[in-house]
Amino acid sequence: MSNTNDLHSKAMDLAESAMVQRLQGNTEGAAQLARQALQLETSAIEELSENIEPTFSILHRSAGHLALQSGEYRLAERIAANALAKEPPHEIAEELRDLIEQVNFQRHLALRGVQLGQDELQLSLSGNGVGFGFIASDELTGRIGNASRLIARIVDWQRKRPFTEGSPRKDVREDFPVLISAPRAASFAVTLKVGRPLGQQAFPVEIELVVDEFMNLMESVNSSDTTTLEQRIPEPPYLRNFLGLARKLAPDGDRVRQVGFTVQRRGTAREVSFTKPAIDIALPPAIAQAPEDDSPRKNVEIRGTLRFADATGTDANVIKIVNEKGRGRKVTVPEGMMNDIVRPMWDSRVIVKGVRRDRRITLQDIELDE
Repeated sequence: MSNTNDLHSKAMDLAESAMVQRLQGNTEGAAQLARQALQLETSAIEELSENIEPTFSILHRSAGHLALQSGEYRLAERIAANALAKEPPHEIAEELRDLIEQVNFQRHLALRGVQLGQDELQLSLSGNGVGFGFIASDELTGRIGNASRLIARIVDWQRKRPFTEGSPRKDVREDFPVLISAPRAASFAVTLKVGRPLGQQAFPVEIELVVDEFMNLMESVNSSDTTTLEQRIPEPPYLRNFLGLARKLAPDGDRVRQVGFTVQRRGTAREVSFTKPAIDIALPPAIAQAPEDDSPRKNVEIRGTLRFADATGTDANVIKIVNEKGRGRKVTVPEGMMNDIVRPMWDSRVIVKGVRRDRRITLQDIELDE
């Protein structure tokens, strides 16, 4: 048993090093360390003289995840199934089932004979609300719309334009339209194609770089790599806008459990499996506090119906939340959130989290009140 513990401990050290490499963007180095850790973990399993629980299922759980990280999907499936065939504790059994679901989703991320151009990416969805070739329309169309908005924002910041509220600029809508293929079954997948502009542009943008940046950002937000996100998107309005849109693309953990993106580069598929639930994606602070600013602040939560959302006129960037008694409270919306994040919730019941300073409330977060 002591040899099993030693092997497991060494495997976990390598797994931690693999995670660090992955966060630093060294995917190949991370996969190599994961494979080494997998060898040690499978050796630890072989050292067990009997199926002692929870040791048996814990070792299989970690070995299965290491196989998944190594790209050994069939091995990960076998490892998880072997543990589930015994009597693992309930919580670990659920994690093993989730592991099998992740393995299956990796198959859905595969292009299955579909050839993608440099300006195309595949969007795949899976979860309890996804059937074989069927899905609730808002789950799909909402994500396609938000992916299109995000692509338009990427074009704008690659052109070094200042952030503006409102719909994407006319030239971006016309030069870089997002086109959609007919849906494919299995995990439900569609191809998104970013249109190419005709004629000479004042600020040329490579479509491939836009698509690659989309993939880089999805990878960073899924791994909670806030440092990389802040480096790639240094302007607060763009960062706030991106994270708000990323939350709309993210899975809810039930109806949609995973959102996948696949692109093809030089004959090789690059895949990002977006598993981070929307609720776990934090927005940046609404108010930046200067060192000399010691004015009192209080976190507040407001529930009610969003009845007013305007970005123009005397009430620019102000919304009004009306409670059941008809009382309204005004909330200031930070730049980057009004059009893409807040306005689509108009006339819906919402939960607003904000920061109150003096009598002014600044929005920090907003979500539908389910």
